[in-house]
Amino acid sequence: MRDIPSFDCEPGCSACCGLVPFSDAEMKKASAARPLLTWERFDARSWVATAALQSFECPFLSHGRCSIYEIRPKVCQLFGAVDHPQMTCPKGCGPERKLTNSQSRRILDAASS
Repeated sequence: MRDIPSFDCEPGCSACCGLVPFSDAEMKKASAARPLLTWERFDARSWVATAALQSFECPFLSHGRCSIYEIRPKVCQLFGAVDHPQMTCPKGCGPERKLTNSQSRRILDAASS
C-alpha cells in the first residue's frame, strides 16, 4: 500500500517545481544525479539547491518535466495530495481523498531520518 495517494497531473504543468526542500538523504541522491549542483541549508533539517534560491525554479526541471522523477523528494510527491493551502495544486489536480497535515508530516519526518 502506498502512503501517498496517486493522481494525474495536468501534462506539462510544473507549478510545484519551485523552491524545493530536500532532506539530507534526498540531497545526496540528487547530488549523485547532478554532481556540480551546489546546495545551501534551508533549515535545520533540509537543503535547497542554490540555483533554486536565485530562480525560484527547481534546477531538476528540464523541458517541463522532472529530471529526477524516480528519486524526487517526498515534498514533491506530496504536493497536491495534502489538505493544506500550501500543498494544493493551483490547477485543481489531486486525489479524491487527501492526506491530513499530520499524515504528511509523518511521511516527511520518515524521509528526514
